[in-house]
Amino acid sequence: MQRSRAELLLSEIKLRGAGPVSRRIDSDEDFGRTVMDGIASGDSAWLDVAAALQPPSAAAEASLAIALASALTHAPNRVLALLGTKYPTEEVCGMPFLKADSAQVINYHDDAVRAVESDTTRRFASVVAACRAALDSARSRRLERIDPAYVIKNKPAPVSRRSRRK
Repeated sequence: MQRSRAELLLSEIKLRGAGPVSRRIDSDEDFGRTVMDGIASGDSAWLDVAAALQPPSAAAEASLAIALASALTHAPNRVLALLGTKYPTEEVCGMPFLKADSAQVINYHDDAVRAVESDTTRRFASVVAACRAALDSARSRRLERIDPAYVIKNKPAPVSRRSRRK
């Protein structure tokens, strides 16, 4: 069912163009969710949809980055082929997920690193290197933010009240 939806959407993009179909991501919440869920699955037809889309807004770009980040662990070569030219590597590989605990960050990082480094043909060597660097950097930043010691360490000092001179 999902695959046929992607193929139908690709046909619509060919007939109407990527612009009008892409704008529906912002205007129709159910449509946008269906597209993002399909892309996140890593299915090849849905990744063809991602390649054809032209994100009409920053919100759509962010949603696509999240969907592609999810797809990265399922279909790394297909996602890597879209990075750099179509979608920014740092955004997709920068763990753009809104909520994550430390276990999720570590698990995703490990799965994504294994996935991107599975390209034994080295077709995407420069993209793999950039993606790996973005993954490592995002992991460090995320874990630092989640760690309670970080909050205590960076808690702003209370403003001291000076007594007024009389």
